[in-house]
Amino acid sequence: ILKGVTLVDTPGVLSGEKQRIGRNYDMTEVCNWFAERSDIILLIFDAHKLDISDELKDIIEQLRGHDDKIRIVLNKSDQVTAKQLMRVYGALMWSLGKVFKTPEVCRVYISSFWDKPYSKNGVSSAELFDSEKCDLYNDLREIPRYAAMRRVNEVIKRAR
Repeated sequence: ILKGVTLVDTPGVLSGEKQRIGRNYDMTEVCNWFAERSDIILLIFDAHKLDISDELKDIIEQLRGHDDKIRIVLNKSDQVTAKQLMRVYGALMWSLGKVFKTPEVCRVYISSFWDKPYSKNGVSSAELFDSEKCDLYNDLREIPRYAAMRRVNEVIKRAR
């Protein structure tokens, strides 16, 4: 997967009191700069710490026009029970629907993306988590093909 792929891990999005302190740069503009140059955008949420801050809302709004590149990852899903995971997933979809201003939100991958065994809360969902990991890895493998198609479509759009 990593041949020909560069991963950029931006700093985390600030929430709560930290938002008021601010940064020495405009995070929204930085994310937009990367989005224009990227082939895929992964927005990663922790299942046990779901928060869509004002800063994240601003970033997502700035990403409009790059919707086809955006994928959502609900990470650390094994840290909650299956019942809690359903609630977290529903809350995430509802919140993202409001931010993206669309009833259909991007693809959401649900799993725990680390090299440790699933916690006891997540063992019952192991089959789902494994399947979701496989789907994400397949999506990542297709990046070069999607990128080529996107560039061809952009040329066609400009030619019209």
